[in-house]
Amino acid sequence: MRLPAETHFSPQRPIPFKMDRSPSTIEYHAYFEEVTPNGYAHCKLYKAPILPMWRMDVPLKVTLCDYDMIDILVLNNQIYASDVVKNIIETHDPFGHQFWPVDVVDESGTPVSTTQFYHMNMRRYVTIEDLGKPLLDADYRVNKDIEGKYVSSIQHDVLVRDFVESLPIWRHFFPRYTIDIPLFINEPMFKALQAGGVTGIKEFTQFDGQLGEMVAHV
Repeated sequence: MRLPAETHFSPQRPIPFKMDRSPSTIEYHAYFEEVTPNGYAHCKLYKAPILPMWRMDVPLKVTLCDYDMIDILVLNNQIYASDVVKNIIETHDPFGHQFWPVDVVDESGTPVSTTQFYHMNMRRYVTIEDLGKPLLDADYRVNKDIEGKYVSSIQHDVLVRDFVESLPIWRHFFPRYTIDIPLFINEPMFKALQAGGVTGIKEFTQFDGQLGEMVAHV
């Protein structure tokens, strides 16, 4: 309950007629570039396109504005990061992720945070083959029909696990479906964010996230 309620489309910024700011699934995926290294089976790596300004300029609308914003969050399938997170990601992951400065505003459009935030176009996506393996226990609730199809492959295939553990930050990509919401971060990136004092990335402290923390282990 301590998160922004929605993304806010600012009426002061013109956008093309009859077009949403968020790219459609088909449009976005059509421009993915496959960059899978040689020697890896059961998974593919893609680089997403750079988005135009009018798609990136999506401010955050906050209804609970009496507390400090956390540094990184995924909201309505969009990623928002503070300047601290932006600097850490760009330092530890030279993949070319895209950041666009946005405002954090209240319902009247008045800025409510002195911290600079960015809308992040996370450009690394991975497709992992469903190997039909049983899903092992995890410390968060895995949707067996969606996440379970590829998390189980990570759990059982050493090469797949080694590959995704080498990626600083990524999201899963279903070629025929929408992009999944979870944001995956490997251990070196997670430790770098922790060392930078980033808020919003506490680990689960009980099974299934009973204490309401933000990060779980695959």
